[in-house]
Amino acid sequence: MNEFTYIVGATVEVQQGLAIWASKILEYVDTYYQGDRGNASGTDFYGCISKTEEISENIFGKEDLVRSVVDDQNLLATISIINRTEIFIENQLTYCLEIENITNSPWNTIEYPVPEKRKGAATSLIEGIIIESRSLGLSDILKLFAVPEAKEFYQDLGFEETNGSGEMILSSNAASMLLLDLEQKRNSTSFD
Repeated sequence: MNEFTYIVGATVEVQQGLAIWASKILEYVDTYYQGDRGNASGTDFYGCISKTEEISENIFGKEDLVRSVVDDQNLLATISIINRTEIFIENQLTYCLEIENITNSPWNTIEYPVPEKRKGAATSLIEGIIIESRSLGLSDILKLFAVPEAKEFYQDLGFEETNGSGEMILSSNAASMLLLDLEQKRNSTSFD
């Protein structure tokens, strides 16, 4: 199981990571898509391009809301912008964190083998957000809006779609199960 380090805020390391992503995006578009990013349309990599641009444009003024993980190579692996929000669960107002934007690094979304690729970055980021939410005294419920291509990934983590709009909720029980599952996987790999 790959190990990642959770980072709070738009640190210098994170900002440098985004600059590396921009460079890698250009490199991959040139190498794999004949210099035309439109040729990547419909791929996870194309989604990464769009989300990276969106996060880069929206990061200013939201530096404290940036959450990310770096991998064992000290490369930015996944980034998101979160926000505190409130939702109604069983007719009760609950405060929780919402993941507004999330994307993996270009090398984790490109369909071609590249040496930087590391699996598990987005899962590790969600794990870190759950732990942080608990430490802030918020519920460990998470909310996000998933694009259709990502719904299955989030469902595998325990998120449930609420109303067909793409809104998905990770319940407190599902969050606890996810943390337990990840801990068990870590413990089992240490004995392999």
